[in-house]
Amino acid sequence: MKTFHRTVVFSTLLLCSCGANSSDSDLKYVFSHNSTSDIKSKINGASIVAPSHPVDDAAFRQLASLHVNFICLLPFAYVKEGNPEVRYNKFFQWWGEKPEGIAECIRMAKLHNMSVIVKPQLWISDGLYTGDLKFANDEEWQVFEQTYYTYLLTMLTVADSMDADWFCVGTELGQFVKNRSSFWSSLIDSARKHFRGRLTYAENWDNYESFPHWNKLDAIGINAYFPLSDSLTPSVAELENGWQPHFSKMKSFSETLNKSVMFTEYGYRSIDYAARTPWESYSDEKVNMIAQKNAYEAFFHTFWKEPWVAGGFFWKWFDANTHSSVPLEKDYSPQEKPAAEVIKKWYEIK
Repeated sequence: MKTFHRTVVFSTLLLCSCGANSSDSDLKYVFSHNSTSDIKSKINGASIVAPSHPVDDAAFRQLASLHVNFICLLPFAYVKEGNPEVRYNKFFQWWGEKPEGIAECIRMAKLHNMSVIVKPQLWISDGLYTGDLKFANDEEWQVFEQTYYTYLLTMLTVADSMDADWFCVGTELGQFVKNRSSFWSSLIDSARKHFRGRLTYAENWDNYESFPHWNKLDAIGINAYFPLSDSLTPSVAELENGWQPHFSKMKSFSETLNKSVMFTEYGYRSIDYAARTPWESYSDEKVNMIAQKNAYEAFFHTFWKEPWVAGGFFWKWFDANTHSSVPLEKDYSPQEKPAAEVIKKWYEIK
């Protein structure tokens, strides 16, 4: 356990903000890669929406009551369409997205004996899908790569100095990976030298097999919004049947690479047709708590006792102040819904 926390975090961040060309001579050691057998305990995780303002540990206490043992923190950065610069740690961002908020949330999680993954994500103006993000020429790509690297290095520094357990080097960036594969290889190598924990990447459910660098990472990260059923309120049995082709493909992929699958995101909105297109966050359907509950039950029953599944992080949980401004009734969050009891039941299993 390191004892140098906040002072090191922020002095290092000042250095990072001046550029990303740091020498590797003073870096820490490279973490050895793991196989499927190296992840012993199930990751019973929750993704926490970045709080808008400094908070106490109430949300962590709530999650502890659901037997959550792992927290995912989400320091978002922003990209404006037509501008390749990645912007982060800006005045308009919420406290929990900034380095000081991430550091404090890691500290609170550790006080509750929870492990932590830091999972940087991009938000593109007008809500465009990050997987489609690409640029017209090499000059723009280079600006984007440099600013993305600096952003990632800042968050890696926070995560490492606060003893985070995992770090996710990117989320749903299919075109970026496809067009700039050599950058990603170098990025992962650099992340290894700056971070002493384990590394993954979070790819979308329909593209995880295309990521070329799983061999460099410690788990296969999948955002698991697979389509399962066209029914308004599908039964658990129907949903389990819908999982079978996806289950078989993921299991085979895991065995081929000898790496565990980590569900870097999973979840369902509490609406009609919750399992038809689970990735759609704004469709206007009627409230349906049973559809959400059944979808969670089928997910856990299908995966949670499988040794090749490391576990994962449900999407998502709000602190009290932020959640007061968010209509949860149709949201992904299981807060104050029957789905929370399903999570509690499965997360309690040893």
